[in-house]
Amino acid sequence: MKKSFLIGIPVRDFVNPMSRLSEVLSKDQRIELSKGLLLNLIDVFQDSDSDIYVVSNDIKVKEFCHKKNINVIETGEKGLNNEIKSFINQINKYKGWTIVHSDLPYLTKHFARTWISLCTSKDIVIAASKDNGTPIIGGTKFFNNFLYGENSFNEHINSLQEQNTPYERIFHKEFCFELDDEEDYLEFLRHKPRWYTKIEDISSPDRI
Repeated sequence: MKKSFLIGIPVRDFVNPMSRLSEVLSKDQRIELSKGLLLNLIDVFQDSDSDIYVVSNDIKVKEFCHKKNINVIETGEKGLNNEIKSFINQINKYKGWTIVHSDLPYLTKHFARTWISLCTSKDIVIAASKDNGTPIIGGTKFFNNFLYGENSFNEHINSLQEQNTPYERIFHKEFCFELDDEEDYLEFLRHKPRWYTKIEDISSPDRI
């Protein structure tokens, strides 16, 4: 039976993820941290009435997802922007949808439920990261002008305004804080989420 809500989690690769953390974490540590972040997202959303898909063309991501029984979609498109645009074409089959970056460390089951409630009651809900990226976006209205990366939030807002699409910006840290650079990682180590303790022996803070 198909679920009523669609969740897409774009993951670029498990080859050299989180490259901005390369000064404080080895490649293997960054890969394990990326996997831990992804597994936490799957866990916090899995009890909802949602179809959850990882969106990636990377063979290592696909192998990991198959091993963990996580649904993965390979669009065949080049670049995350095009991959997500292809994925979003499916949202008209659902009552609501969201695209969630895989590097949001503080999402919990409570905030996952809160986010889905917002998405299913609004045209568009959106959050901004510190570099004006778009860590999470969703809603009930079809929107296929998704952009990835720095300043994408402003571009999304401009696009929504041009389309006269109502939107609501969300400011909670759980939806805005991305584990992106060394400053973020130090903040993350000061306020470790519970799931992180499971992989802390691999992603050791002793390297700081």
